[in-house]
Amino acid sequence: MIGEEIEVLYEVDSTNEFLKKNYKSFHDGAVVVAIKQTAGKGRMGRSWISPEGGLWYSVLFKPKIHLTPHIYTKIFSIAIIEVLKKIKVKAYIKWPNDIYYNGKKLCGILPEAVSINDRPVAIVVGIGINVNNDIPDEIKDIAISLKDIVKKKLKITYLLDEINKHAWNLLVSYRNETENITKLWKKYLVPKEGDKLKIKHEGEIFEGTILKITDEVLYVDIGGKVVGVQSIHQIVE
Repeated sequence: MIGEEIEVLYEVDSTNEFLKKNYKSFHDGAVVVAIKQTAGKGRMGRSWISPEGGLWYSVLFKPKIHLTPHIYTKIFSIAIIEVLKKIKVKAYIKWPNDIYYNGKKLCGILPEAVSINDRPVAIVVGIGINVNNDIPDEIKDIAISLKDIVKKKLKITYLLDEINKHAWNLLVSYRNETENITKLWKKYLVPKEGDKLKIKHEGEIFEGTILKITDEVLYVDIGGKVVGVQSIHQIVE
C-alpha cells in the first residue's frame, strides 16, 4: 500500500532528495510530506516554489517487478486528474509530467531512480500540488492554486489520501499491462496525437502535426519533415 508509513517534515530541501538519501530506512510505499520545501525541484533541475499551504510529498517504491519511472509518472498523473474530478476541477495532463488547469500549471510530478551499479533499487516519485498556497505575482499568469479555482481552502490530508489510494489501485491493476496505463494517460493528455502544434526549432517557429507521443519525445511532422520535441519549452502556446 501507499501511505501506510508516513513521515511529515516541517521543512526540508526536497522530499525527493530526502527519500533518495534515506530510502533504506523506509518501507515500500512510504510517503514523506513536507510542510514547505526550500529547494523543491521539477524536471531538468528547474526549481519549484514550495511554500506552506501546498501539498509537497514523495512516495518510495522498492518494486519487485521493474517498471520504468515513466509508468509511475503516468499512474500519479491519472490519479490526480481523477481525484480532482471529484471536486469538480477539470484538469488535464500537459506532456510530459505536469497537471494544468485552464492553461496554468497546477501540479508537477518528478520520478527519480536510485541505482546501485546501474541496477535500480528504488524509485522516488515527487508530487507538488498548489493547493492553499498563494501564487507569487510574477508567475500568476502561468501557475494557479486549487483554492483559486474552487474559491475555498481545501483539506490537504483528503487530497493526499485520495490520490495515494487511487494511485495504488491503478498500480495494482495495470503493473502487468503498462500499455493500458499509457492509453489512459493519453486520454487526459493535451495536446493529443493528430493535433496541430507550434514549436520552436532551430531558432524558428513552425506549425506541425503531432504524429506520435512517447514518454520522452513528441514527434511532429512539419511539412513532411519529422522533428522530435524533447522539452515542453519548445512548445509555443
